[in-house]
Amino acid sequence: MSKTRLLPPLLRHPLKAPFSTTVHPPSTTPLDPQALLSKPTWSIHSLLPPTTTTATTTTTTTTISTPSISSHQLSHLLKLSALPPPTSSESTSKILSDLHSQLHFLAHLQSVDTSDVEPLSSIRDETPEGLAEAAVTVDTVKEALENEERVGKWRRPRRRVQPAKEQREVEKWDVLGSASEKVTVGGGGYFVVRSGKAVAAE
Repeated sequence: MSKTRLLPPLLRHPLKAPFSTTVHPPSTTPLDPQALLSKPTWSIHSLLPPTTTTATTTTTTTTISTPSISSHQLSHLLKLSALPPPTSSESTSKILSDLHSQLHFLAHLQSVDTSDVEPLSSIRDETPEGLAEAAVTVDTVKEALENEERVGKWRRPRRRVQPAKEQREVEKWDVLGSASEKVTVGGGGYFVVRSGKAVAAE
């Protein structure tokens, strides 16, 4: 009895290309920058709640889920921030409207899909060139190490006393030159600023 080896079902049929290999020539239509920039595709106003103004009232329609803040919550936030409460109902409505716009803006930011975006460890250039420039190496601290000397029994490093550098021309200016009133105390000069009460007393 001869032995027959059965192939898996996927290998019993010839394999087909998963996608077309047809190469399309690049488009020869020239791109007009002026026509492209004349019609903006995005506006900052799209991140704010759209408003519809009529002769008597103004209504706001929200396309995304935006949390609302009540007057009681507003009073609590102002108390936590040590801010004075609004003096009128119009001021309360204006503050609530501004907060609603800000929350709507944040809801837009939170709706962006960032699943494939690596989080930043800090606000800096994280490209290989930027990381190499920010890296601290021996060459970076070479000058500081050369200005140290070993002293004492335990040969601890100490910074050498550097001679005073000559001031640059830009630093040679009279700080008190434009002061209307100045005084010298302990070898140093100071300019005098009188308060409104002191001027009134005189």
